[in-house]
Amino acid sequence: MNSLQTRTGWVVAGLLMLVAAGVCADPHGFPLRPGDWEISTTPGVNGEPLVTRLCFTNETWLRGLTQNPSCKIEDISVTSKGMHYVVNCAMRTIEMKGPVDITFDGMEHMTGKASLSMTRNGKTTTSESASDYRWKQDACTSADLNNKAK
Repeated sequence: MNSLQTRTGWVVAGLLMLVAAGVCADPHGFPLRPGDWEISTTPGVNGEPLVTRLCFTNETWLRGLTQNPSCKIEDISVTSKGMHYVVNCAMRTIEMKGPVDITFDGMEHMTGKASLSMTRNGKTTTSESASDYRWKQDACTSADLNNKAK
């Protein structure tokens, strides 16, 4: 994997996690068990999944919509079984756009899939990724990516 693919993998994985943290503008807030969640996203880096932690609460779930001003979330649909949206990000060196699907599998587990088209220097590639979200505990920890993004 070259350095561009590695950096792109980190961007895609991070984008999925941050967007998933707040894609639902539903006034009822986070639909699953709140607390500390571990997210494993593939592809990761050097063949290993990217593993991070997020604190999902009503507040962090709703705040995620505005966490990255470079990204727009469009065509949101939410049901009791999951959600679908299209992410559209225009960053300094890369543009990304594509559908994301999150499936709720019980109150302590969800999965996500994304197919993003990325354009850099006029060249477009597509990246597929999958994320596995697992609830770990009620209390959020200092490992929470939301705290590090501030």
